[in-house]
Amino acid sequence: MLNGTELKLFADANVLNEMTDKQVKILLAAIEVFSEKGYANASTKEIATRAGVSEGNIFSKFKNKRGLLDAIIEPVINSIFPAVLTDISDDRLPQQFVTLHALVDSLVHDRIQFLKDNAAVLKIFVSEVLYNETVRQQLLTKFPPLYWRNINRNLNQLKENHLIVNWDNLEILKIMWSIVGGAIIGYLLFDQPLEQREITHTIDALVKSLAR
Repeated sequence: MLNGTELKLFADANVLNEMTDKQVKILLAAIEVFSEKGYANASTKEIATRAGVSEGNIFSKFKNKRGLLDAIIEPVINSIFPAVLTDISDDRLPQQFVTLHALVDSLVHDRIQFLKDNAAVLKIFVSEVLYNETVRQQLLTKFPPLYWRNINRNLNQLKENHLIVNWDNLEILKIMWSIVGGAIIGYLLFDQPLEQREITHTIDALVKSLAR
């Protein structure tokens, strides 16, 4: 079952503005079914049954099953990732923390909570990123050169402040993704726990890998 916070993601992205109550029910039912069974194994018939509507109601708004999937993942691509990138590329970031552990702890904890609050939606999204080339290409368009320049600037500043290992920035980002991404994928796709113990271990692994 959904935890009730998923709608906020779509409300913040202004997705619900032109939807009727019935269409919102369809969207939520699709999130449930896709996250439980995967896109390939889901059917519009089951989604309609969960939503308490006819299949015709699905087709009139979303056209088909793919249209439903797009309605779920596009807000993630268009809203979540730009917001996360903005946080990471904030030029105040290197000045806000005096230790690498404090920096990593702040970045990880906020995003873990968001992950848990929106687990069903993000499970669908991560599955599509892993297996759908079109979605991966859409995601790449949300990484404009300005973000990369700002992230590089912040990493260089952290190195100058002796908070992080003096490696190539791409290597640092790969290490960060391998550790955090592994925890995220394990939680979303393989039902691995992600409680305080696992979060602490993730933070410790990042700090030990990147500390100067």
